[in-house]
Formats: sequence, C-alpha cells, structure tokens
Amino acid sequence: MNDHNPLTQEITAQIQLGLPGTVGKLARQLRSIDRIAPQLKDGGLVRRLNVDREQHRRAVGVAVAHRKISAFGGLLYGAAALGHELTAAGGDIAHSRQLSRMDVGDMSLLEADRRMKWKCYALVYDLLDELFSADTLPELIILHLPLVMGKAVYAQVLDDAETNAQLKRDIGTLKKRLDGFWDRWVERCYPMDPHGPKVVSLHRGRFGSLLKLVEKRGTEVSPDPIDPQVEALVRTQWVDVLSVGIDRVLRGILVPEHRTAAFEQDQDRLDKDAFPRAIVDRGHLGFHYLTGLRGQPVYVETLGSAAAWADRGGADALAGDLLALTYFDARHALPLPLWYAQSGVEIVKRKEKGRGILEFYKAEALRAMREEQVDQAWLAGWEEE
Repeated sequence: MNDHNPLTQEITAQIQLGLPGTVGKLARQLRSIDRIAPQLKDGGLVRRLNVDREQHRRAVGVAVAHRKISAFGGLLYGAAALGHELTAAGGDIAHSRQLSRMDVGDMSLLEADRRMKWKCYALVYDLLDELFSADTLPELIILHLPLVMGKAVYAQVLDDAETNAQLKRDIGTLKKRLDGFWDRWVERCYPMDPHGPKVVSLHRGRFGSLLKLVEKRGTEVSPDPIDPQVEALVRTQWVDVLSVGIDRVLRGILVPEHRTAAFEQDQDRLDKDAFPRAIVDRGHLGFHYLTGLRGQPVYVETLGSAAAWADRGGADALAGDLLALTYFDARHALPLPLWYAQSGVEIVKRKEKGRGILEFYKAEALRAMREEQVDQAWLAGWEEE
C-alpha cells in the first residue's frame, strides 16, 4: 500500500481515531449483557438439557442438493433428495437404509432459482410420502428445509400473462402437493399424536424471535415456564436490548447443552398465502439449541402450537434427542442422520477433473442431437457454453 496515497493516510487516521470508540461501545454493550443475562437465564429464557446418550433412538435425516449449468440457451439442472435412516444408542450406530430421488433436465432462465427450490421441495415430499406410507415410522424425522413456505418462495408477478400463468400453475401444483400431504399425515405426528414421530426442520432461523415475541405478546408464546418478571424486564429494558443487539443478548446467555425457551411462531407475520395450511392453522413451534463450544446456535422448527406442547411436554426431550445424535463439536455440526444425508446428496454437485453429472449430461445431449442430424445452425456455439 502506498503511504503517500491520500486515501491510505485517511484510512490509517480513521482506524486510529475510531478504534477507541468501537472498543468502548463494545465494552458498554458487554456490560449491559452481563447485567441482565443472569435474570434472563434464571427466569427461564434458557433451559439446561439432560441428555441421555445411551437411549435407543431411530431417526431419519432428509437433505437436498442441486446444481445447474448454462446450456442450449437455458439451463441444465440436477436436483436430488436423500434420506438416511439409522438407529443409535451411545456409541453404537446402525445404518438401516437410504431413500433417494433424482431429477435431471433442462429449464429456461425465468425465475430459475425459485423453480429449483420448488423441484427440491417436490423431491423431499416424494421421500416423505414413502416414509409415512410404511407401517412403522421413525421416532424423529429431521429435514433441512423450512416446514412453512411464505411469500419468499413465490415468483414475482410478471407483465407477460402467459408466463405469469405458467409460474402460478407451477407454484399452485407444489402448494396442492404439500397441502395434500399434511392434510393426510399431520394428525399422525407429535404432538397431535403422542406416539407419532417428531418432525423437525433445522435451518438458520432468526435468533432474536424469542425476545421479540416475549416483548410483544408476553410469556403466552412459550409452552415452557417463564417467570413473569422476565417479561417485565424485557419490556422495561427493551431499548437497552435493541441497542446491544437482540442476537448478541441471546448469544450471551445460550451456552452448550442448553436451549432457549420454545416459542410459537408469530402468525401475524405470516402472509395469507403461506402454506401448508394444515401446519399454519395448527401452529408451529421453534427454539434454538447449542451443542458444544465450537458450534453455532441451531434453529429447530417443529409441528404444533404452544398450547399443544404445553399439554404434551417434550420440548426438552426433543432437544435432547437432537443433541444426543450430534456426535461432533464443530462449527456446523448437525445430528448424524442429517449429516449423512447431506454428505451423500452432495454427489450432485461434485466434479472430477472439471466434469460433473451435468457436464456429462450436456455432452450426451449434444451427441444424441448430432446423431439425429439436427440442423447444425442450432448446435453452433453450444459446445463452448
């Protein structure tokens, strides 16, 4: 870096001037967290988990992966879903079976990212159909996709009526598929059925949702016992909480082998077109847990309202099952069934010597078109894409 450059000098000066202020601000925020954290923890916002790792557990993890490449003026895509079932008790792990679905084809560039997500959802629900059609179900089904889809999954409204109608048909087909599945099976799942499987989704949900809901609606949002003084503290200290940062406050009180109090998703924030309706109407619950010192908080989303979980209990047991199935303390650690499913499905993205499944698919498509003596003008330039 040139020391005589005016911008370089300005950067150096700003760092020297700004550093004390940044350090002082962070120190004040940490002191604020230290002041309110014990009251939040003692009041029930964070719960310690007693994990029985020797308990026998049968679980299935379902993961998806996809990849696309430019080809023939559009895209070639590959999408796959893999389900990995195992039983575990302490250090004894037995792998039972794998289920898989694959979809390869071509598509236009129009809303390609969203349409790929739709295809992934369809593949996951193909696997779930097979799982739920069996006579016996696993105790735990772990997904890596959200249970409820909202406005983000819908395509943008387009000026072209025909294209817009096609996108609406596609999302309508997916919506009908998911609604039909959960209409058939939601009552067979926990907590609606006390003996049914617990269906959970693990993804990076909003870490600050719990405090926002406690400030907005009070302790009724949670099936867990929360001291009313915590509600009063959150409301009276809300400005301080916001100034520190909601996520930073929760990270300051959530320690390994603990979970946050469970909270019912805010129905007011869901748009009217959210689906599947069977889950939306019955409510869905969320909480965060932390596995180890190296891990990050994991967001758990599951079926059922706060009232249903309060009647049945079991949120501690669910979090304990997820912790017991997580055998490694790593930054992105996951329960073992889901980790195996993710590792296996990544073959869709894998390339060897610069070629993957889609490159082979493209080459074979070109070869087949040449053998059919397609007009060479249509093939010109496609080999170089």
